[in-house]
Amino acid sequence: MSFYDQSEIYALIDINNCYVSCERVFNPSLHHQPVVVLSNNDGCVVSRSNEAKALGIAMAVPWYEIEQQALNAGVHVFSSNYALYGDMSRRFFELLHLHFKTEDLEPYSIDECFIRLTDYSAVLDLEQYCVELLKQINQWLGLPCCVGIGYSKTQAKLANHFAKKKSAFEGVCSLPDLDPCSFESLLLDTDVSEVWGIGRKISKRLEAYGIRSCYDLTFANEHHLAKQFSVLMARTIRELKGQSCIALDDPALPSKRILASRSFAKALSDISFIKQAVIFHLNRAHRRLVEQQQLCGCVHVSLYEKIQLPPYKKAFSQVMGLEYPTDDLLLLTQAAQRQIDVLFKENIQYVKVSIMFSALNLKREHIDDLWQPLVLIEQRDQLMQTLLRMKKRYGSDCIHVGYHSKETQWQMKQQYRSPRYTTHWHEMLVIDDSHLAVTQNK
Repeated sequence: MSFYDQSEIYALIDINNCYVSCERVFNPSLHHQPVVVLSNNDGCVVSRSNEAKALGIAMAVPWYEIEQQALNAGVHVFSSNYALYGDMSRRFFELLHLHFKTEDLEPYSIDECFIRLTDYSAVLDLEQYCVELLKQINQWLGLPCCVGIGYSKTQAKLANHFAKKKSAFEGVCSLPDLDPCSFESLLLDTDVSEVWGIGRKISKRLEAYGIRSCYDLTFANEHHLAKQFSVLMARTIRELKGQSCIALDDPALPSKRILASRSFAKALSDISFIKQAVIFHLNRAHRRLVEQQQLCGCVHVSLYEKIQLPPYKKAFSQVMGLEYPTDDLLLLTQAAQRQIDVLFKENIQYVKVSIMFSALNLKREHIDDLWQPLVLIEQRDQLMQTLLRMKKRYGSDCIHVGYHSKETQWQMKQQYRSPRYTTHWHEMLVIDDSHLAVTQNK
């Protein structure tokens, strides 16, 4: 079923219904039960168990539209618990690093990772190796996963879809090991919208050309469709045929921008609460800046005003270029607060804030010039190192820069959030064994 010499082999591994699966790890009673996880501020459904899907609960449907019906049907609902999901994701990727070289891994999302298997194919039975990997992930983390293997990233993504939908694959679908007839049958039975990068909008346009299935797209005229759509369409067709056109991103390549953004639990008109939110999100962005060993040259702040018409918010933005690139939390905080002072208007309700760092430079490659306050920069760098050591030893909340209070009006609404079992001592899972008989040796 391939038209090219295959020199590359890729896999895509992901966690099935990730957020739901994370909740089930610490609450086994949820297994075989309909479960949904909601987005920020308990807005829309972002993760569903298979049982919830069977009830007809769609992805991204607003919770308020289905709340009563879902609860009556016995659906278990949870607010997004990013601390828990993030930590489980970290453990998932650490386990992958035990089996593959770093340069062969490309994290695609919190629960997905592309793996370049080319160098392993000569010494390993790839399909069996992935079967054993899934068993270990389930044993160590309790997370069910699927793996798709193909000659390109697009094939791997599609194979992962087959692994999820076809129980006969038992979680691992290896297209290179499939006979051509079986592969063609799968392509014929799969809607073209399932192809990576196509989606439902483009699939509707493809229908005009008689292209409805993955099989139709595989044998379509790539040159003609490239003119009608884009060169990306031609690339997708070649990838479907087995020609690798999309390489792994360099895992060591730092971000060009760092963004931290979140909606408020409710509309705010008090500048002190808004500044607290700014401080919180700026610290999130600063942690990523430090982890990537980068310096920031420009700070963007956006404040979203509540309006009556869709999309129900309107952004107002300010940008401030810094005197010199820095990772100084004090300077970055000061820059953000100044922009809030400019953006904020009295008697206006605001629903969201975002912080973005741009004009980023690698710290190890930056050279200070003679016009910069070198003594101050050195002193502030020492202060930041001390601050980081304190946070590492005593926790991220041990010291704050800028506005801070115990008021949480700006924070997200999380009515149904589960405990942060793995990251907060006072929320750790406790197993009650008081009902067990105790035998004393005398």
